[in-house]
Amino acid sequence: MQFLDRLKSTVGIGAPTIAIEGVPRTAHAGDVLRGAVVLVGGDHDVPLKDLALHLDEQRLVHTVPTAAADPERQSLRAIVGVQIALGGRTLASGERLQWAFELGLPPDLEPSAGQLCYALIAETGVPGVDPTVELPVLIVA
Repeated sequence: MQFLDRLKSTVGIGAPTIAIEGVPRTAHAGDVLRGAVVLVGGDHDVPLKDLALHLDEQRLVHTVPTAAADPERQSLRAIVGVQIALGGRTLASGERLQWAFELGLPPDLEPSAGQLCYALIAETGVPGVDPTVELPVLIVA
């Protein structure tokens, strides 16, 4: 059975999921983003690596020559972030783990405009496909 679990993990079948909850989608420079990162176990137990949460400055790039297609988001740099040590913890099948966070935004952060945008990204490492979530955040003046 472990062989099948490892095989499914390599293609993301039954993998754990990750989500960011409680964060407003609009913020101002200098605000504090508060919320929670939630991991939910998939079909089988997996060992976790550390959890990373960061706000990235991104650029919108239109890769498909039509206005109907959403632009691709390319990360330029991490603005602020936090690393949550999980100490090699194992996430059991169906288990829900949650960590509250606060991220202070720099007071001189440029507002989202044109191709400049931001996203809050949470990610952790597991065998196979690593769970990642990206939550766009609009920074207003």
